[in-house]
Amino acid sequence: MAKKQTFGTRIRELRLAKHLSQRELAEQVAVRLKEDDRRGFDFTYLSKIENDRLPPPSTAAILQLAAALDANSDELLALAGKAPPDMGETLKKSAGARAFYRSATNLNLSEEDWKKLFEKLKRDNK
Repeated sequence: MAKKQTFGTRIRELRLAKHLSQRELAEQVAVRLKEDDRRGFDFTYLSKIENDRLPPPSTAAILQLAAALDANSDELLALAGKAPPDMGETLKKSAGARAFYRSATNLNLSEEDWKKLFEKLKRDNK
């Protein structure tokens, strides 16, 4: 049986595909975080994340990792067990979105069901 991919192993895979060292990637992320007035990010921290010795970093750091790696931020957030910030904002602001999500969740939809629902919404809103 295949081992489930972790956040750390996915980050390592993406970093190696971009031919970046841990130090190079950590420096890129640190610069991006500093621009947003966030704290630093160094290669020793990245090493511990990649080796699953620390849990995934903050949402802000994950978004900057995704940007530096040209990766899908939603995928990385999901691997980290976090929701995209824009989704949370929508759910906070919209009673309709909360009701829709809660109703769909209560139906115990399969992954295939979610995909079909998504495709139906796209078709209906063209």
